Order: sequence, then C-alpha cells, then structure tokens
Amino acid sequence: MIELRPSPVVLLSAALGLAALAGPSPVPARTVPPPASAAADTAPAPASRVDTLRFRPSIHFFDSTGHEPSLADDELPVQPQEASWLRAPMGDHLLDHPDPWSAKEPMRTQKSVITCDYNRVDPFRPGFHYQAQRPLTMYPRLGARIEYATGRQRTLYGVQMEQPLLPTARFVFGFGLVRRTEHADLEQVDDSENSLALLLARTDYRDYHEREGAGAYVSWRVPDFSTVSLHVRGDEYRSLPLYDGTRSWFHLSRPLRPNPAIDDGRTRSVILRLERLARRSAATRAGFYHWVELERAGGDLGGDFDYLRLLADVRSVLRLSPATTLALRGVAGSCADGALPAQKRFPVGGVDGLRAHAFRDRVGDQIALAQAEYTVGLWALRGDWFEAGLHAIAFVDAGTAWSNPARRWDVTRQRFATDVGFGLASGEDGARIYVARDLNERDAGFVWALRLQRPF
Repeated sequence: MIELRPSPVVLLSAALGLAALAGPSPVPARTVPPPASAAADTAPAPASRVDTLRFRPSIHFFDSTGHEPSLADDELPVQPQEASWLRAPMGDHLLDHPDPWSAKEPMRTQKSVITCDYNRVDPFRPGFHYQAQRPLTMYPRLGARIEYATGRQRTLYGVQMEQPLLPTARFVFGFGLVRRTEHADLEQVDDSENSLALLLARTDYRDYHEREGAGAYVSWRVPDFSTVSLHVRGDEYRSLPLYDGTRSWFHLSRPLRPNPAIDDGRTRSVILRLERLARRSAATRAGFYHWVELERAGGDLGGDFDYLRLLADVRSVLRLSPATTLALRGVAGSCADGALPAQKRFPVGGVDGLRAHAFRDRVGDQIALAQAEYTVGLWALRGDWFEAGLHAIAFVDAGTAWSNPARRWDVTRQRFATDVGFGLASGEDGARIYVARDLNERDAGFVWALRLQRPF
C-alpha cells in the first residue's frame, strides 16, 4: 500500500509558518526581550520564503506476525518498480518462489495469468495459470496450470502443492503432477520470444517431447545459501512429431526443422536440487544465483533408464559502475554412470549458448560452457516504471559438449569452441541485436541474431 504521509518535522514547520503569517504579537515596552534563539523562532518569515508541505511515499511491509516493522529512511525496502528477481529458467514453474512473492506482493494471496505458447508441435497452446500462497505462514501454497494443444488435441496440466512443516516456512513438504510439452533444460529461450520467432521468422529455438508424471519432495530454505530439496519422481517420456500445419506470417518458404524423436520410456528417479535466486535493483543490479541438480535414475528404483546425471548452471550479474554491467555464466554437466536417454543429453550451440554456432551444434553426455557479457550504457532514459536508451554489448562464449565412454568429465582434453561478438540493446535487459563470429574457423562468417531479452 502506498500513501502520502507528512513527517512530524514537516507538520511542526507548517505550524510555525502559519503562525508567522498571522504576524508577531505586540510586546509591551518594558518586557524583557527574549533570547536570540527564541526571537528567531518567533520572527516572521521573509517575503521571499515559501513554506510548503513536502510529502514522501511510504511503502508498508508486514512481518509474519502481521505487525509493521519500523524502519529508518535509509532502511526502507526497495520499491517494487526498482527491483526484480533473477532465476535460472528451469523447472515446471508452477509456484513462484516465496521470496519474490513476499517482496513484491506482501499483501496479495492469489493471482491468475492467461498463458499462451506457439511452437511447431502443439502448435497453438493457450492456458490458464493460478497461484495461491501466503509465505511466512503455515498456510499451504498451491500452483496449477491447464493448457490445450490445439494441433494435437491434447489437454496438458500441472498441479503443485506445498505444506510448511514449521512456522518459519523454511521446511516444506510438497507434491505435484504434470503432463506438459517440454524441451531440454539448456534450451532457454522462453515461450513468448520463441513464439514470436516462429511467427515472424519461421524459426523455432527448441526441440520438444512430452513428459507426464508425479512426484513428492521435501525442501529446506537455507538463508543466504540456497533452497535444498530432495525429490522422488516417476515420469513417462513420449516423442512428439512435427505438426505439418504450423503457420508463420513471414518467410513462408523456409522449411521448419524436424522435431527429433527421443528415447520413449519411463523414468524412476531421486533428485537432489539446489536453487538460489538473486534480487536485482537499479543500484545493485543483481548477485549470485544458481540451479544445481543431481539425478539418480534406475537401479533399484526401476524404470527403463539407468543413469547418474549432474547439471550445474551458475550465474552472476554485477554492477561495475552506474553505466556498466558484467553478466557471467558457467555450466557444467556430466553423466557419471549409466547412459543418458536422448532427452537428458546436453546440447550446446545457438542463441542461448555458443552464439556463432548452429542450434544444438554439439550434443553429448558431458558439457562445459562459460559465458561473459559486458554492457555499457551509452545513453539512458530512466523513469519510475521503465528503462530505455542505447547500450553497447561485448561478449565471449566458450564451451563444448562431448561423450566419454568411461563416463568421466575429462574437460582438460577437450577443444573448446570460442565465439566473440558485439551488440546493441535498447536497455540492459531489453531487445538487442547481436553479431557473433567463431574464432576457431578462419573463414567463419558473421552470425546475426535478434533477441528480446538478455540470454542469461
């Protein structure tokens, strides 16, 4: 809630100003003169001085007991329009993390969103997403989504519920079930950008399969470290064919890339996951955040696949100066035992990986990738609810994916691909155009790409 509230000092100044406008009181001739400080307090204001009331906005936040903490001016929380949260784009995204919900919408308990996606297998997939939660309480948290894939006439859904186990809400038990159109973890172009790319440029930046399953988990939110969770899941994976009737508005003669088949079958797995978000603001920009997942499938758990898979995606966004930002990302993945099915292998290449290479240029059961992007504000226009202007970008991507029959992450023996490039953006997180070149090939050409947001 935002309200306008004068401080006590301002009210006192206003009272003194009104008294001064009424004029000084007559003083008897023989009255002892007041001290200089008192005379100054009672003296009328000069004609050139204007006494005004100055108001400042106040944002109210409430703690878990329902009381409003008292904060000094320099301790006031960041206003909602100045802060957002960074999160690695992985998972089912049925429930918002409690920290962003508490910071952005402390008094809100429900929200609903109309969703929409357009891809080359569904192809049009409208949906509805609903959430209800009251973080820092013992109330359960609920997230649900229902969608319909029009081309293949398939209803998709997802439900997730969490129940806090202690009043601090740091320990929770949860369960969920899903049937969804899914793509690989490292294909990280979101629904809105990918839909526009397919409609306008007849390009799809992802490959798809269907996953249907259920699972339960326990989670521990460790302050200043991560959210640590242990999951038990059972999922069935199915291949999806290319929908022949997929339409685009432009480049109609451009053929669509086939959607490759996966290894169909059932997976029974135990997953240890660490996830950390970072809060960014206009002053701090962001911080360190990550997604780390260790998955054991098969063995005594059963299922059609047997493997031990580790994936770590670690990121940081740093404000080096008021006009410069450095974004860093490191990815490491390995199959330490067994054999990964096609849908669990690691791809690299394309607009969100090696930007001068083709989509999924390299795929394997091991991966190493490092990215850095340096942004300089050349001209900026800032407001309470927006940021625009011209930003220059320089970046470098280095990495590869490979397969090791011995199931070892022998990264020191690999030949890394290295891409460099430049770009211009409408804002630090806004639309941008890149040009990239592969440094390993002497005759390599330039690869141009238009993005609606930063890749990491």
